[in-house]
Amino acid sequence: MDSMISVFLVVSTVSADTVFVSVEEARSLLAQDAAVLDARGVGAFAGGHLPGSAPLDWTALRDSGGDVGHLSSDTDKLQRALRSVGVSAGPVIVYDAGRSGWGEAGRIWWTLSYLGHDAVYILDGGLGAWEAAGQPVSTAPAAPGPGSFVARPEPGLRAALPEVSACVSSGCDVVFWDTREAREYGGATPYGEARGGHLPGAVGLHYKDLLDAQGRLRPEAELRSLLEGAGITPEKRVVPYCTGGVRSALAVAVLTELGYGDVANYDGSMWEWSADPARPLE
Repeated sequence: MDSMISVFLVVSTVSADTVFVSVEEARSLLAQDAAVLDARGVGAFAGGHLPGSAPLDWTALRDSGGDVGHLSSDTDKLQRALRSVGVSAGPVIVYDAGRSGWGEAGRIWWTLSYLGHDAVYILDGGLGAWEAAGQPVSTAPAAPGPGSFVARPEPGLRAALPEVSACVSSGCDVVFWDTREAREYGGATPYGEARGGHLPGAVGLHYKDLLDAQGRLRPEAELRSLLEGAGITPEKRVVPYCTGGVRSALAVAVLTELGYGDVANYDGSMWEWSADPARPLE
């Protein structure tokens, strides 16, 4: 009975508006048969993963062709892919490599949230936090049960090119947040953009500045200070972007955790925007 009470008390702290969960909270969700997704890729998964998890690479869910970050427009394809790794309507935990990764867990979280799943959580600190807490790691092959997730896209969570273009050309009450490294914001193109620079008027704040040395989210007061100091305030619509919509998706997750009410990921990001020389950059 004591163990059941303990689990219940932990579960009760994972509210509907929570995004990032601790190791203990993740364990309690696992007790509810949560699906677990490893966003690091198949190779990393083979080297060790959370027991019972299945690998899901964000690139398998994007439109085909070229260096584009677009999520696939084929909702049926996305639904099939998510069901194949065991996603149903129940809780889903996503994790990645933490600070040494690219925020891939955020991209999977955003994809599921955009498709209408309302119980998706990111393991704060990723696999490293799990291991640091002394939890077991498995090398067993993935064997997820069949999922039954039904996709119902929520367009407001996604910023498409027409919205971005309109805001850049005529102005609107939107904050564009460039989540890339300072060198990228300043014009470097280490990850394949056709041209360097940033969206006109965009603010620059590297997404990793929101993480501590262990890859966990900084305390709420520090996060709010960093964001609001950069002009990323909760009363405006905030549209993060990066190179291909991965780092920016994690930024959307952080903003959602903090209660920002109007946020959207520009998944086309710089791969799309910079491809047309007629689109302005600063």
